[in-house]
Amino acid sequence: MKKFLKRKDLVILLILVIIIIALLPFYILKIREVVLSNKFANDIAKDYSNYTNPVFYVEKIIYYSSAFVSDNSENGNLQKINIGQYTDIAIYINNTKKSDALTDENTISELYIDDIEVSTKSGKGECLLAYKNPYYFANYKGLEAPESGRIDFNIINNNKDNKESAYNSPSFYHDCSNPISLGFINKNILTDVTVSNTDTFALNGTILQKLDVPLDDLIFNMSFKIHIKNNKNEEFVCNVDRSVLDDSYANSIYKDGYLASQYTPSEGTYQFIKVSD
Repeated sequence: MKKFLKRKDLVILLILVIIIIALLPFYILKIREVVLSNKFANDIAKDYSNYTNPVFYVEKIIYYSSAFVSDNSENGNLQKINIGQYTDIAIYINNTKKSDALTDENTISELYIDDIEVSTKSGKGECLLAYKNPYYFANYKGLEAPESGRIDFNIINNNKDNKESAYNSPSFYHDCSNPISLGFINKNILTDVTVSNTDTFALNGTILQKLDVPLDDLIFNMSFKIHIKNNKNEEFVCNVDRSVLDDSYANSIYKDGYLASQYTPSEGTYQFIKVSD
């Protein structure tokens, strides 16, 4: 009788083990489902927090556009000129949405721009987008193409750094208190133009209308990535892709000789996305 009970207990134990083994994948899947569900919920909450309170985002972009003339005549009488257009760009980064206080999280240790592409609607001219010294904002000045297609900014952390910076090289304050300063140039939209009566010409954007330069030669698209590393060693990136100038600005640049405008991104756009911790 005892042997029978032992054998019966053994059979019951064996059946229980088989049932547990059979149900084990089910419980593993259920546990995994709960873990993933919680992770998904946490990720959603984190993404929502980043959306409503981003560490960094583009607050506004200021543009100033006009035209410039290169005189190729031997005696400088504007009888053989090239016409170009330039746009100065100031990009303001907000770092106080998440916190008003300056912390390692919202201060900058590194900033650079890469993947730079610029093109005009008509395809005419020679386009360049590069750093521009902010002291020359709203004034034409030649630009140097960035080496290897990348603009690396010197980070200014204190008054000593500020005094040593002449802004001839890319510079940016660690607390985001100055804008990213860029310049766009489209050289040689028209070349070797002869001006019959120079008294009627001002060397600004009005010359574009007098020489019948269509707006399609002025509209350009710029795209690039702004990379930021904060003082927690976290990396962020923001993709900027915009068409600059349109038909509504024709009167300003043609008649006034310049265009000054501001673009304010809608909420949730042009935010810096964290790419690493």
